[in-house]
Amino acid sequence: MRILQVHKYLYPRDGASTYLFALVDLLVKHGHEVGLWGTSESNAPQPPLKLRGGAGGVMRFNDLLVEPLNFDRREGIVKDLKKFGHMIWSYDAARKFEQALTEFKPDIIHIHNIYHHISPSILAVAKKHHVPVVATVHDYHLINPNYTLYDHGAICERDGLRAIFHKCIKNSYLASVADVIETKIHRAIGAYKNVARFIAPAEFVKNKLVEKGMGGRKIEVVPLPVTPSPGLRPPSPIKGEGIQQNSPPSVGGVRGGGMDYILYAGRLTQEKGIYLLLEIAKQLPEIKFKIAGIGPEEKNLALQVTRYKLHNVELLGFVEKEKLQQIIVRARIIVVPSLWYEPSPYAVLEAMAQGKAVIASRIGGIEDLIEDGETGVLVAPPTLPPPTSGGGLRRGVWVDTIKKLWHDEALLKKIGKAAQEWVLRAHNPEKHYEKIMEIYGRVIRY
Repeated sequence: MRILQVHKYLYPRDGASTYLFALVDLLVKHGHEVGLWGTSESNAPQPPLKLRGGAGGVMRFNDLLVEPLNFDRREGIVKDLKKFGHMIWSYDAARKFEQALTEFKPDIIHIHNIYHHISPSILAVAKKHHVPVVATVHDYHLINPNYTLYDHGAICERDGLRAIFHKCIKNSYLASVADVIETKIHRAIGAYKNVARFIAPAEFVKNKLVEKGMGGRKIEVVPLPVTPSPGLRPPSPIKGEGIQQNSPPSVGGVRGGGMDYILYAGRLTQEKGIYLLLEIAKQLPEIKFKIAGIGPEEKNLALQVTRYKLHNVELLGFVEKEKLQQIIVRARIIVVPSLWYEPSPYAVLEAMAQGKAVIASRIGGIEDLIEDGETGVLVAPPTLPPPTSGGGLRRGVWVDTIKKLWHDEALLKKIGKAAQEWVLRAHNPEKHYEKIMEIYGRVIRY
């Protein structure tokens, strides 16, 4: 089968791109021809992908990719209006996509995040060429101009004029107006009506989409695939020996040979709870925290670490996948202090696959992944002041939970083992592949 995968970021940037490349690997492994199309990022780190040739492989349309736009910077009224027009309906994206479509001749198109940088103009091209489309839903942009449903330190589901009045997008009237208009126009013209199936990674996501008016019959839940990196186990107690190869993945977080830190791995954005993680680290100076990832808050986070002299916090920046897996294996506990409705975070899945105990916020799709006290620990999301919000109390609960688990060897091992067994069964890559191919087949026949 010839499958064209479309995403605005064709490099390791977020959970959506992590899934994209996991899916591409699965499809190529099973002998399918895969095309990759989206925006061009010449300086971005590129994932290792098998080049096209023989049975299976990847075709990347380097000359037909869309130039990425910077929506975080004002560039004058003319350029800003052009960017706004691109958000609504990009003729450049449609033209280049049609060329890629004609060259690759796919049986089906699988889109991921296309808003802002690409636009739904490409869906009209797919319809013109009678190529069916399915879409994986990685956030909430289909139902709200604010794709995270998070704003000003709390869950926010405001729409329309209320979203503009409260500056729900980037705390900016201009950005809020632009995103609200974009959403309203796309709804009015039925920009996504030609998508045959929407694939949700968790029941929570499907329920939220249905709650906001999307038809449940077109939405199917398919858990994301995850597998532990082979040949890794915890480091030897012998100093300097490092990661051991050709061994099964680690199970549990039992102390020994360097498993002496708590790890956060993910995008550095406010809704991920990274500043609240610093507040927690302040109260646990005896425990080392490592933060792996990049994002818009990277510089400010570093300033905060320096300002408050958090010597127990280490910022690792961008970490390649293989090295990140080693860092996960060496960690004692993984924390996911998210403040938004996480759809199905890979930070949780990959940690569980390595047999690690995860402490995560009881919010969104995370609750679909963790059975509290059995396969992980769920805690109410830590909130910011004012004190009347209960933020201080919740941070205290996080601190107490971390301290308790940190010192309980038996519980760490028990939770890690149960988590690994569950996630490798429920999020098995081959099961995911079979379900995706079943959806592809039904859509193509239809």
